[in-house]
Amino acid sequence: MTWLKRGLIFDPGVQAPWVHSHAQVPTAFEMPHCIRVFYAGRNQKGTSFITYVDVNKDDPACIEYVHNAPILPLGKTGTFDDEGMMPSEVVVDKETVYMYYSGWNRRLTSPYHNATGLLVSQDGGNSFERAFEGPVLDRIPTEPYLAVTPTVLIDDGVWKMWYVSGLSWQEIEGKFEPVYVIKHAYSSDGVSWVRPPEVCIPPKHELEAFSRPCVIKDGALYKMWFCFRESVDYRGGRGSYRLGYAESEDGFSWVRKDHLVDWMREAEAWECEMQCYPHVIDVESGRGKKRYMFYNGNGFGRSGFGYAEWQE
Repeated sequence: MTWLKRGLIFDPGVQAPWVHSHAQVPTAFEMPHCIRVFYAGRNQKGTSFITYVDVNKDDPACIEYVHNAPILPLGKTGTFDDEGMMPSEVVVDKETVYMYYSGWNRRLTSPYHNATGLLVSQDGGNSFERAFEGPVLDRIPTEPYLAVTPTVLIDDGVWKMWYVSGLSWQEIEGKFEPVYVIKHAYSSDGVSWVRPPEVCIPPKHELEAFSRPCVIKDGALYKMWFCFRESVDYRGGRGSYRLGYAESEDGFSWVRKDHLVDWMREAEAWECEMQCYPHVIDVESGRGKKRYMFYNGNGFGRSGFGYAEWQE
């Protein structure tokens, strides 16, 4: 049992020239006849926005449709998402599709601030609107930095979330760098969240940073894919993002098993500097049940995104 890498499938510079750069944080959602992969592109100012492509369920390397506009404009001036938006997770409850996303603000002291917002769709994921102008996950007294990039699943009627929580901003080589970990939250409605203080996966050292957890449940076992990096030389150097993996029996306490995805570091050119922001999805294709992982490579998604397929 292993992941079989299928390579780069979407390069915005080639397949979506209206996007100035990046196809960051690919977020897959199963539609009736395709997989819709939402991603964050960037305009000429470097501002992120959410758009998508549709790929074939049997062969995700087959791009069936490329959307040519953001799904929503940025937030109103002064709101948490007025300077950038990135997708994170799409969840269906009854007839409503929920998209959790990251909002961005630039700052004068630290480089930026992130919080988590919520979009809703009543037409199966074809169009979205903001559930609220403000975030559903932000700084609180016990988490003073950021709360962002969640993965969400509804498990026996309980909404469960694993998200990135900021620990600090560290000045390194004259630049402030964020350090963050993965935490867990739960909710009865997907809007108001209880956030226990415990860290899901203890870092190996104080400057290790985690991002983009993705959790699925296989039987009674929770499985998490994520990426991790150093805080030094991580923009394409030796400290860059790599893929990690962990398992849990209760969703709270996790056992880190990075060795199970170590082989994926045998990289092609588009991912030779980093591998990051994994998103795993199970779909019903014409060839039966399939499990795919969409993820980014070099430049935090500048090179586009590729995918891997799970092989039993």
